[in-house]
Amino acid sequence: MATNDVRTQGSSVGHLPLIRAVMDQLGIVEVIDRLCPKHEQSRVSDADCVAAMVLNILSGRIALYAMEEWLSSTDTELLVGEGCAPEAFNDTRLALALDHLDGVGTDAVMGGVVEKYLATEGRPTEYSTHTDTTSFSFYGAYVVGGDPEVTYGYSKDKRPDLKQLIFGLSLHGSVGIPLVSDVVSGNTSDHEVNRDVLKRLGELLPDSDDVTVVADCKAVDATTLGRVLDEGLHIISLVPDSFSARRRFIEAAWEACPDVSGWPELARAPGRLKADPDKVYRGWSTTEPFAVRRRSSEAGDDTLVETTAEMRLLVVHSVKLEERFDRSLAGKLEREKKRLDSFVKRAAKKDFACEADARSAAAEVVGKVRLLHVDVEAWREEVTLKRARRGRPRQDEPAPTKTVWRVGLTSRPDDEAIQRARQRNSCFVLISDHTDEEAWPDQRILGEYRHQYLVENHTGFRWLKSEAAVSPMFLKTPRRIRAMGLVLVLALMVRNYIQFTVRAELRNRDETLPHPFTKKEVNNLTTEMAMNHFMGVQSIKVSIEGGPFRRTAPQLSQPAQRILELLKVPRSCFTTPPRRLGRSPPGK
Repeated sequence: MATNDVRTQGSSVGHLPLIRAVMDQLGIVEVIDRLCPKHEQSRVSDADCVAAMVLNILSGRIALYAMEEWLSSTDTELLVGEGCAPEAFNDTRLALALDHLDGVGTDAVMGGVVEKYLATEGRPTEYSTHTDTTSFSFYGAYVVGGDPEVTYGYSKDKRPDLKQLIFGLSLHGSVGIPLVSDVVSGNTSDHEVNRDVLKRLGELLPDSDDVTVVADCKAVDATTLGRVLDEGLHIISLVPDSFSARRRFIEAAWEACPDVSGWPELARAPGRLKADPDKVYRGWSTTEPFAVRRRSSEAGDDTLVETTAEMRLLVVHSVKLEERFDRSLAGKLEREKKRLDSFVKRAAKKDFACEADARSAAAEVVGKVRLLHVDVEAWREEVTLKRARRGRPRQDEPAPTKTVWRVGLTSRPDDEAIQRARQRNSCFVLISDHTDEEAWPDQRILGEYRHQYLVENHTGFRWLKSEAAVSPMFLKTPRRIRAMGLVLVLALMVRNYIQFTVRAELRNRDETLPHPFTKKEVNNLTTEMAMNHFMGVQSIKVSIEGGPFRRTAPQLSQPAQRILELLKVPRSCFTTPPRRLGRSPPGK
């Protein structure tokens, strides 16, 4: 056969066919297509647009206006479906898809995908969800008003000069699948976001599931705790420092057992370096009534009544926190000493009318000192006054005087106060409604709380806020911002599902995969590491003697083939375009 009878076309696809196959496994495209059916005059459906955006996010996101250019460099039909051309995904069409997503309701889309996931056969029915909030900063001008409103608020990004939105997220504890997400105005309090997320969780999750919500200290207030119980959920959270009862719990623990080595060991973790000692956590717990506000069945769902619920308070001692206090102790003592010295300098220039006034002034500053023992000394002193008339005084005329009081301070480290402060600062307090110590021992409660990093780390906010994931953000309307938040969460769902499944299958089979860079055999690859094994994979289309172009199977490395097997994704995803599900709306 002559070589000029064979024509080839090649384009880089890398790991994207695998991403699309996992999207179909999770039912993302199917759910969106059902809720946002394709119009007969549209070349691509809203589901196609969302699929393209998720693929783009998981390949290093670019702005929406450049999507058409990005798709033109890859095999669009293999990734989205037959008949999908790159030029169909212009920024106007993508923005319209975001409008449609917001129109049907981001809750409906997210809920449909999650319900499909929760219907998976053999899934666990007892699990935790990790909930938290963060802020997303925005540059430029945005529409004033609207819901959500890009506005100023408390910035967790340490950028109070920028407007922001507040983002709430709840992840399935074992898999990292986003269950509920919320994008609200930038000045919304964490308490409001947490309560809204809890309400949505209660409506979404099956009644048969035993779900424990793990949240930060903003979830610990009477109303939020009541909402958790009303929704049939459980709670594990951190008692905030602002709670006066926190100190009482810690003091009760130390009073019950003054030697921390007598506290039961809850967890142990190796130090950062081999030479570093282990990080040890010990704990003491008690159960007592805690104030909550719950819905009244008599007065109506919107009416909250004051009541109490039995809660377990777990005081946890951390060697790391104790070491942190000891490192900062010298600085704390120096700052308190400077505060006392400053008062002494000011007091030396002031005349007090009586001893009570002198001691009262000293008491104000002494009351702010926590780690020093301060001795207050007040003494009487005669001072010479300025004469009332001018000129030289007569020889026998006595100088006018008055009696004043002075005050001085001397200090030394207070060993007892320092020890009490060390005890307080080396402990934190967890609260939970799990009072059955046999089913939920203290070790399990601490273990669940320590997994809170799932929502804060690369399976949650850190990934969402990475440069590749959310920058730049050029959407100007609230509804498109809210819909784009949903698309980002769907991309996170795909990313976390791949990571969890690959790791779980490797552990179950007692197998490993090579690290893409170090080549070391590991069983804890991240999604990004796993996808590196598909780097350079191309979609090759061949036409013989003027016939139609047909895709040929690419050469995949052994690790890439094993990843496909672990995820139960057929190799045909690199040669067969996905089936397009779009259909016309009724009556069209």
